[in-house]
Amino acid sequence: MDCKRYNLPFFCLFLAVLLSACNMENSGDVNLKPFTLAVDEKVTHAVNEILPLVGHEGTAINTRWKVLLNDRRGGLDVSIPSFRRAEFVNLPHRMQLPDHAIWYQAEVELEQGVLRVNADDGAQLWLNEERIASEVGGYYTVAKDGKYTLTIRVLNNAMAGGLRAVRSLNDQEWQAKTALSERRKLLRGLLSKKALLLNLSEYEKGLIEKAKHDPAIANLLAATKQLTVKPILLAEPVFQKSVNGQLYLRWVSSSNANTKLVYGASANELTYEINVEGTDGVFLTAVSDSIKFYRIVQDEMVSPVYIFPQNERSENQQFMVWADSQSGWKVFDRIMRMSNQYLPHFSIGAGDLVGQGDDELEYLRLLRSMHRGGYIHYPVPGNHDYDGYYEDLRPNNYSKYLGLPNQQNYFDWKEGDLAFIALDLNETFPVGLPNDSEQYRWFMKQIQSEAWTSAKWRFLVSHHPPYSQGWPGYHGEISLREVLEPLYEEAKIDMVIAGHTHDYERLIKTYGAQQTAFVVVGGAGGGLEPIENAAYPKMDTVMSIHHFGLINVIGDTLNFRAIDTEHRIIDKFSLTHE
Repeated sequence: MDCKRYNLPFFCLFLAVLLSACNMENSGDVNLKPFTLAVDEKVTHAVNEILPLVGHEGTAINTRWKVLLNDRRGGLDVSIPSFRRAEFVNLPHRMQLPDHAIWYQAEVELEQGVLRVNADDGAQLWLNEERIASEVGGYYTVAKDGKYTLTIRVLNNAMAGGLRAVRSLNDQEWQAKTALSERRKLLRGLLSKKALLLNLSEYEKGLIEKAKHDPAIANLLAATKQLTVKPILLAEPVFQKSVNGQLYLRWVSSSNANTKLVYGASANELTYEINVEGTDGVFLTAVSDSIKFYRIVQDEMVSPVYIFPQNERSENQQFMVWADSQSGWKVFDRIMRMSNQYLPHFSIGAGDLVGQGDDELEYLRLLRSMHRGGYIHYPVPGNHDYDGYYEDLRPNNYSKYLGLPNQQNYFDWKEGDLAFIALDLNETFPVGLPNDSEQYRWFMKQIQSEAWTSAKWRFLVSHHPPYSQGWPGYHGEISLREVLEPLYEEAKIDMVIAGHTHDYERLIKTYGAQQTAFVVVGGAGGGLEPIENAAYPKMDTVMSIHHFGLINVIGDTLNFRAIDTEHRIIDKFSLTHE
C-alpha cells in the first residue's frame, strides 16, 4: 500500500507524536538516551581498545586427521563409526557437503583444561569414545592430562563445512580467558551507562574513568557495584504477536529491578500502569491492541515516551518480509528505519536473524534495530540462530530474546484473511521435515485447518528455500521441496517466503489451477552472494543486493515489491485470484 492511501490526519499525528517523543529525551523526567547503533559501535570500539581480545587461544593441534565422509546417519545420538578406510587431511579442512556429517579423528596428547573446536556449522566431541558435552559454545572440558583419541563429528547444515581448527587451552590459559571475558563484560556495562545515563554524578563518572584507565577487576567491580541502582535499556521495546493473536511488548534492561510500563491516551496522559517482572534482564508483557503511548520506568531510569502506530485496518493489508540480517547491523538498521515510511502492519523475519546464535550481544543488536521498525514482528529462526547449540538443537538465545509463552519455534498465525505457517527445519539434523517428526504432523494438520482453508491468501515461511540459484552449488533445500511438491495445489499455497541465500530471488510456478510465488529475501544485512549463480534451478530473477520485500494485498490481488536500501524498486510482480 502506498503512503498516500493512509488517512492523512493519522499520518500527520504519527509524525508529530514521533518527533515529540524524540524531543522528550531532553525533558525534565527523561534520563536515558536510546541505545543506538552509533552508541553500540562507540562502546564496542572503546572496550576493544582498552581490553583487546587475544589473537589466538591456547595451542593449535597441528596433526594429521583421519576424515570420514560417507556417514549419512541423521540425529544427534549416534555412535562413532569405523575409521579403517579413512583418508588423512590437515586443518583447516572444509568441503562442499551440505546437510551432511563429517567425522574427524586424531591421536593427541592434551593438558587438563579445555578444547576450543572451530567447526562449520556445529560439532559433537568424544574423548576416548566418551561423549563430552560443550560447557560453552565450542569449548569442551579436558578433565586431566593424558593421551586421547579425539573424535569430532561436524554437523554441516549449509553448503561448505568442516573443521577449521582445534586448539588446546590449559587451566591457566582458560582462567585467563574467562577473566578477560568477565572484565570486558563489566567494562562494557560501565561505558554503556556513561554513554546513556543523563543523571550520573561527578563522583560516579570518576569511578568509571578510574576503571577505564585501570581496568583491574577490583576497579571494575567497585564501579559496577556503585552503579547497580542505575539500570539502562540495553534494547528498546519491540512488539510481537503470538499464535492466538495476543500482542506482546518486550525490552531488555541491565537490571531485573522493579519495572513499570505506563501508558495512556496521549503522551501527556500516561494514566495506566503494569508491573512487569524481568528474567535475566529480559522483560515481556502482554498488552492490549489499543496501546498507543507508553514509556518504561525502572528505579531512577525513565525512558522517552514511545508510540505504537495503530495503522487503520481495511481490506488493504501490507507487510514487510526480510531475512539474513546476520550481523550486518548497519544495513539492517537502515532497512528497519526506512521501512517505516511504507507503514507496514507487521514484518516477517525469515531466519538467520543473527550471525552467531550463542552470542547474546547479537540478539541485543537485533532487537535494537527491530525497535526502529515500530510495528509488530514475527521472527522465525534460521540455521545461524542455532550456532553453538548443536548438543541438543535448542536455540536458547532465540528463545530467551524472541520466544513467546507456550509457543514453538514453528508456528502459525492469521492476519485478517491472510494465513501464515512458519516452519523451522533446524530442529533436526540434517535440516528437514521428516515425516515421522512432530513438526511434520503439525504442519499437515495446519494446512487442513479451518484457519488455513478459509483464508483468501496463504503464505509459507521457511528460512531454507525449496528453490534457489544464487548460491553457487546450492539448489535449494531438497528435503523441503520433496515435502511441498505434492501440496502446492492441494493446500493452495500462494507464496513461499525464505532466506538462507544472501540475495533476492523470485520464481513463479503453476501447479494445476494454483499459482505459487517463491521469493528469497536474504538481503537484510549479511554478506552478499557472488555474481556467479548455480546452474539450476532456473529462477525468474536473481539479484545480489541488500533489500527487503513489501507485500500489499487488496482483496483478490497481491502486489509484491523488492526494495533496495536506496528505496529503488528492484523487482515487482502481482498475483491474482480468479
